[in-house]
Amino acid sequence: MLLPSFLIHRINLKIPSFMLIMYAVFLYCAIYLGEVRNFYYNVPHWDTILHTFSGAGLGALGFSIVTLLNKSENITFTLSPGFVALFAFCFAVSLGVIWEFYEFGMDCFLNTNMQKYALETGELLIGQESTKDTMKDLIVDSAGAFIISTIGYISLKYDKGWTERFKVKIEEEKAENESRRKNK
Repeated sequence: MLLPSFLIHRINLKIPSFMLIMYAVFLYCAIYLGEVRNFYYNVPHWDTILHTFSGAGLGALGFSIVTLLNKSENITFTLSPGFVALFAFCFAVSLGVIWEFYEFGMDCFLNTNMQKYALETGELLIGQESTKDTMKDLIVDSAGAFIISTIGYISLKYDKGWTERFKVKIEEEKAENESRRKNK
C-alpha cells in the first residue's frame, strides 16, 4: 500500500491522479468490501470483477513503465507498439501469477481460504472444483490485461493518446536538482 508513495519520493515518479484513485478504489474493494464486509461470498462474481480490474490495472502499469523507458533519452532505440503491448500483457499476467502464489502461500501457512478450495461452511472441494477459482482468476487477469494491451497498442500505433491518463512520468527537474545536490 505504501509503494506509490515510496516511488514518488525515491525516484521522483509522477503517478497520475487517475492511477492513484483507481489503486485506492481497488484496495478498498478488495480488502474492506471483499474481506471485512464479506463481499467475496455475498456478492456474485466479486472476485472475478476484481481480478479483471486487477489485470487491466497491471496491464496499464506495465504499459506505462515500458512507454516511460521507451521515451528515455538514455535508450538509443524505440520499441514497436506491438512489443510494448506484449510487454504490458506479460507484465500483468506475471504479477497475476505471483498473486496466486501469494494466495496459495497464505492458504498453506495461515490456513486461509483465499483460493476458495473450500466452501464458506469449511467443506473441502474435490478435484477440479478445488482449482476452478485459481484458474478463473488467471483467465480474467489475462482478459483484463489483453483488453488494456490492445487499447494501448492501438493508441500507440495510430497516435490516439488514449493512454495518457495512466502514464507515469519521472519529474526531470526534481531528479536533476536531487542529482546536483548529491554531487556536491
